[in-house]
Amino acid sequence: MSLFNKYTVILFFLVVSLIGNVILWQMLNQSSGQNLSQLRQKYPFLSARALNPNYTNTLVVNFLPLREQIHQQVDPYSNDFAFDFEYLPTGTTIGVNEDKNFTAESLLKVPVVMAYYHKKEVNNIITDPTVQIQQNELNAKFGDLYKKGAGYSINLDDVVKDALQKSDNTASLVLADQISQSDFDFVYAGLDIPETVDKNSPIITAQEYASILKALYFGSVLDNDDSEHILDLLTKTDFNNLIPSGIPKNVPVAHKIGLVNKEIYEDCGIVYLPQKPYILCMVSKSNQTVAQQRMHKLSQLVYQYVAGLTD
Repeated sequence: MSLFNKYTVILFFLVVSLIGNVILWQMLNQSSGQNLSQLRQKYPFLSARALNPNYTNTLVVNFLPLREQIHQQVDPYSNDFAFDFEYLPTGTTIGVNEDKNFTAESLLKVPVVMAYYHKKEVNNIITDPTVQIQQNELNAKFGDLYKKGAGYSINLDDVVKDALQKSDNTASLVLADQISQSDFDFVYAGLDIPETVDKNSPIITAQEYASILKALYFGSVLDNDDSEHILDLLTKTDFNNLIPSGIPKNVPVAHKIGLVNKEIYEDCGIVYLPQKPYILCMVSKSNQTVAQQRMHKLSQLVYQYVAGLTD
C-alpha cells in the first residue's frame, strides 16, 4: 500500500470515529434530557441538580438594577425589616438585614416536619401511624386542632398537613413528641445553621431560613420523595396575603409564614417561576397591615424583574 493510500485510510477512520462520537454524544444528551424531563414530571418542586448531578446552568444575568431598587425600598424600614433573595439558577443573592436575628416561631415547623420524615427514613416507616393527642400538646395560640381535645386520634400524615398548611401549633407539638433530639439535630446539621435560643425562644435569620428551603429544593437532607412532598404541601397553605400576594396565582409558591405576638410577620418561600425559580424571605416588625403592604410591594417588584430576565 502506498504512503498516500495509507494516510487516506487513516483519515477515513478518523472521520468515521469523529462522526460516531458526535452521534453518540447527541444520543446521550437526548437521553439525559428525556430522563430529566421524566423526573421533572415526578418531582416538579425539586432542583434539576437534585434530579441530575451532571446538570449545569451557565446563565449569567445582571441583578444590579434589582439590588438598587430593593435597597431604595427597604433601607427606610431600618432594622424593622429583613430581606433575603436568592436566584436559584446561579446562586446570586441580595440581602438587607438578612443576618439579623428574629424569633423563629412557626417557621421552625418545617424543620420539625423534616425531622419526622428523617425518622421515617431511618426506620423504614412506610405508613404514618395514628396517635392520640396528649393534654400537654394542646395549644390554642394558632390553629384549631386543639379543639379536638386530649385523647383525639389522628393520623400523623394529617398532623403534618395541619402543621405546614395551617401552621397549627398543636400539630407541631404532636410531631415534636414523635421525634428524638437526634432526629432534630440531624436536620439542623444538614441545614448548617445554629440552634440558637434567646430567652427560651428559638431565633433565626432570614438568610438561615432560606437555607432550610434550599435543603428541600436540592434534596440534600431528606430523600427526593419526602422533600418533594413537603414542598408540595407548602404550595397549598392557607396564608397567601404576604409573598404570594405579589405573584400571579398560576405560579406556585412553596412558603411558610410566621407570626410573633402580632408584632412580627414572617414569610419565606420558593417562587417557581418557570426556568427562573428563586427564594424570597422577609420579616417585618410591624402591624399586619404594614407587613402586608411591604411584602406585597417587594414580592411584586422581585417577580416582575425576574420574569423579565432574558438569557
